[in-house]
Amino acid sequence: MTIVSIDTVAVVVSNRRKALQWFRDVLGLPVAYIGSAEPDPNPSVQGTPDNPGHWIELGSGRPMTRIHLCELEDHRIEPGPTGITFLTDNILAEYERLKSKGVRFMNSPKEMEWGEWLCEFLDPDGNEFDLKQPLQPEKWTVRQF
Repeated sequence: MTIVSIDTVAVVVSNRRKALQWFRDVLGLPVAYIGSAEPDPNPSVQGTPDNPGHWIELGSGRPMTRIHLCELEDHRIEPGPTGITFLTDNILAEYERLKSKGVRFMNSPKEMEWGEWLCEFLDPDGNEFDLKQPLQPEKWTVRQF
């Protein structure tokens, strides 16, 4: 038995409904799962974007990593760097698309000394994310060491 991947990464948000709309409608992440707002142990019972439960996942189908929007009971958040990097195959076009939707960027895309393109942006709660265009994404493969 080995750990093979990361399933979900939590992003703490102040309002899960607003965050769901932003990550879905602005970033364009597909909604993968919305848990029920009603206490129900049956995972097949799902909530809706207007009435989501605590567990919300956005992103591609498994085994790809997803984002879990996490609203804490006391609505406490401490915005700052998340360590989460979103990949794109055209960073300049994605930067312009997101800017046109009101996304706040900390800097414009720039080519880094190692050859990849990178910039940073904020969600409405002030969480910081990276946007990266790999140098040669077609060469990315999962390797076993």
